[in-house]
Amino acid sequence: MEHGLINYRTLRRVLLFMCVVVCSLSVFAQERISISGTVTDKSGEPLPGVNILVKGTTTGVATDFDGKYIITVPDRNAVLEFSYIGFAVQTVTVGNRTVVDVTLGEDSQLIDEVVVVGYGTQKKVNLIGAVSAIKVDETLTSRSLTNAANGLQGLLPGLAVSQNNSLAGSEDVTLMIRGMGTVNNSAPLVVVDGMPDVNISRLNMNDIENISLLKDAASAAIYGSRAANGVILITTKSGKGSDRVSFNVSANVSTDYPTKRVEQMTDYSRYLTSQQRAFFSNMSESDYMYKIGTVDQWMALSMIDPLKYPNTDWWEWLMRDYGSVESYNLSASGSNEKSNFYISVGVQDQKGLQIHNDYARYNARFNFDYQLLNSLSVGIRFSGDWTKQVFYDTGTGGNAGVTPYDPETGYYGGVMAYGEDMQVGNPYAFKENSRTNRNRQEALGSMFLDWKPVKGLSAHLEYALKYYNQFDYAADIPVRAYNFQVGAYGARTYIGEDAGVTNETLTGYKTHLNGRLDYTLKIADGHDLSLMAGYSEEFWYNREQYTSRNNRLHSSLHEINAALTDVQGTKGYSDAEGLRSFIGRLNYVAYDKYLLEVNFRADGSSRFLPGHQYGYFPSAALGWRFSEEDFVKKLAGNWLHQGKLRASYGTLGNNDVDIYEQREVLAASNYMMGSSIVKGFVNKKMINRDLTWEVGRVTNIGLDLGFLQGRLATELDYYDRLTTDMIRPSDLSLHLTGAYSAPRKNIGDLRNRGVEVNLTWRDRKGDFSYSLSGNFSKNWTQLQEWNEFLYKGTTYVDMPYHFLYAAQQTGMIQTWNDVYSRPPQGTQGLAPGDYSQIDVNGDGRISDEDKVAYPAYQTDRPTTNFALRGNAAWKGIDFAFMLQGAAGRKIISTGSTNGWDEWNNRWQWDNRDAEWSRPVWIAGHSGGYLKEDDMSYLRLKNVQIGYSLPQKWLRPVFVQTCRIYFSGENLATLTKFSGIDPEAAPKNADGNIVVASNPLISSYSLGINIGF
Repeated sequence: MEHGLINYRTLRRVLLFMCVVVCSLSVFAQERISISGTVTDKSGEPLPGVNILVKGTTTGVATDFDGKYIITVPDRNAVLEFSYIGFAVQTVTVGNRTVVDVTLGEDSQLIDEVVVVGYGTQKKVNLIGAVSAIKVDETLTSRSLTNAANGLQGLLPGLAVSQNNSLAGSEDVTLMIRGMGTVNNSAPLVVVDGMPDVNISRLNMNDIENISLLKDAASAAIYGSRAANGVILITTKSGKGSDRVSFNVSANVSTDYPTKRVEQMTDYSRYLTSQQRAFFSNMSESDYMYKIGTVDQWMALSMIDPLKYPNTDWWEWLMRDYGSVESYNLSASGSNEKSNFYISVGVQDQKGLQIHNDYARYNARFNFDYQLLNSLSVGIRFSGDWTKQVFYDTGTGGNAGVTPYDPETGYYGGVMAYGEDMQVGNPYAFKENSRTNRNRQEALGSMFLDWKPVKGLSAHLEYALKYYNQFDYAADIPVRAYNFQVGAYGARTYIGEDAGVTNETLTGYKTHLNGRLDYTLKIADGHDLSLMAGYSEEFWYNREQYTSRNNRLHSSLHEINAALTDVQGTKGYSDAEGLRSFIGRLNYVAYDKYLLEVNFRADGSSRFLPGHQYGYFPSAALGWRFSEEDFVKKLAGNWLHQGKLRASYGTLGNNDVDIYEQREVLAASNYMMGSSIVKGFVNKKMINRDLTWEVGRVTNIGLDLGFLQGRLATELDYYDRLTTDMIRPSDLSLHLTGAYSAPRKNIGDLRNRGVEVNLTWRDRKGDFSYSLSGNFSKNWTQLQEWNEFLYKGTTYVDMPYHFLYAAQQTGMIQTWNDVYSRPPQGTQGLAPGDYSQIDVNGDGRISDEDKVAYPAYQTDRPTTNFALRGNAAWKGIDFAFMLQGAAGRKIISTGSTNGWDEWNNRWQWDNRDAEWSRPVWIAGHSGGYLKEDDMSYLRLKNVQIGYSLPQKWLRPVFVQTCRIYFSGENLATLTKFSGIDPEAAPKNADGNIVVASNPLISSYSLGINIGF
């Protein structure tokens, strides 16, 4: 009975509770109010898609095509929040109304948004030049990036980024803006906080606030000769805009794996067999390099005694199971009415994929601005970094018949097979006993003064100093190759017994003085004018000192004094150069619709002789904001938010000659005086006294469009750049030998055309916001003038520079009848299993004259780059991804005899459908398979997911923000390329593929950002 009583009482309480809830819901339902209305802009046009949210709840709706909405609110105290892309957020309390009409005003922050340009900033709406810009946010800083250069890949249209190495501290990242502007140095200028020539790879990404890309002459001519290949402007963070002192702590730990493993044949007996197959093509058995018995013996005994008969997997010996990167950053910032500051320290510790490849970087930065008077303010910028690196790049491969190391005896193996090349190396021996240690310190400090004596006039004076010091040392340990089969040293000496110590010191500095006057005035109603005049002076000084001694006293020592003085050497040099520049700019805006910009810069370089030292680089640009015209507004209505047409033309320069190329120098030489030899000097080279600047003439036409109140933004650009007077070797260099070095001349012309497209869609639906951004760039080069003497090959007039140039093949020869029916090919005859080429010119024989040009493909770099980025956020959860790819690049791959693919797919009588031709060892044989290796690819570059903890959880522990995230880098690649990585595959001088030894890295990282 008690049990039943309990059940009854429980049931009664539940029913009573349900009644209360139902009554409450009834009352609540009776209190809910329906609100309707229309949302318009200031001109009275309805705004479709405006988000309306009941503040403090998840209840929300959006306006229809006519700007109308209906929403239910809980009570009269409810607050409605109206938000729309491109307009300021507006909140309204319902009160006693049932109809709430709202007029949204444009977001003043968007109207006044500025972009960093050369020597100042400009409003984005008034920008005429081809400038792309991004703000660095958590999505970018949370990626596992070993340097800032890698982080730019896929972000900005027109900028091509390729990583050519994965060695820790030596990633060798190549940056190129709008293709190759010159066959000489085509790297862009990097400017950080106004200081040119900063190594972007040494920057801490967490310190960067925004990045601007100056791509055409209108935007880049202000940097004159420094901007021939475009400019990357980087602005670091400050404390401006914050009303309190805030601290930020971030930590990121990542695990790295190779994107693709180098697959090599580790079965040495099969490797020997593949070599024998090649010998079989034109040798008798008595002439084979390896005896048949050697192959059989290795196959049998390798399973019994792997020390003496190894099948070495060099990847396992030379590569770590995984690499790692740890990054930690601490920053503080703040501001008040008089000053602002930003200070940070960062540490990055990287363990590379290769053994004994480590890299550590320490960064520090301090930015401070102070307003002394209402018209006078000063500031300082200081940044420093210190790196430590250990490396020896031996690649990842070697001869499988060599034992890397025997821990019991301490010996490093050499070749042991009969007939094998005695000079075959042991990469593990070098990796363990010959490493370079590099320490480098850099410091950059600047001071500036801003003075505004009268309204509209401002003066800026800045002085900057950059200093660097790099110290390399190596202390090799003697190593000889050991033959474990005979128990004695072999013929190869890896590192000699007299191995010593080498020390190398590189040090130098650069100074930069620049001053400018800016004047702005309103000429009349609707007419605004701004003028800038400036002066810049740069000076570089570098010194190198190298010292070595042999016969080190002990292998653990690496100081010069730790070796004997009987064999020693020294060398050293210093150099200096200067650049003096005069700068001017005029900007005119009429009625916020008609835009004009004129730039001028004169550069004087110490690299040229008097009479050619100064180069003059003007540019002009026109812009029309046609969306501000009344007739356009009537026609376009609300669907066109903004439209701007841009056109520019200007010149850029390049002084890419050696510092002392235009100076007569002497070299030591011996003379015969009578019957005696005496020491003296001779002139080392001839001077071309007419050598002058390379000049690039750039035309750019652009169209900027914004639709649906800024939801969709479009940027379209077409450019045409003609670089003339490229500095190239003259015909004299073909005939001049001996004591003299031939001078170079201004004899090359290169045209570079391209298109760029950038599309961005962003929107918000209640608590959910998202954006998609895609960019595409296509580039064409055409060589118009070249050296006086031009070889036939991948460099040809009226063709793309380094186009694909290859033979056409008809297929593989299967029978001797096929051989007899074809024209002669090469200096040696064909046989079944060879590929036959087409007689293109019809002369009855196959030669290099039958090669065909493929102008749509380049061998050096892709012609097309593209990327797609996406971001989404909802209630503290955020997600981001990036796809990045390239196309238009092919390389000729000839195959090898030490890969499993070639072993399994070589032609034989019982394998006639093979991909690779028969192995040959014949000089002049041209029947091999020249594979056109397509290096196009699409890569899942980054995926990131994060969660920001609610503030109600953080306030009790005095934390403002806390975000935890997981990020993946280089996660997957779609490509037909047969090599390691299509982005970084190196090549030889003929454009043929060479096996890449350092695959790129896939990273998986976990991190946290905390703000106080």
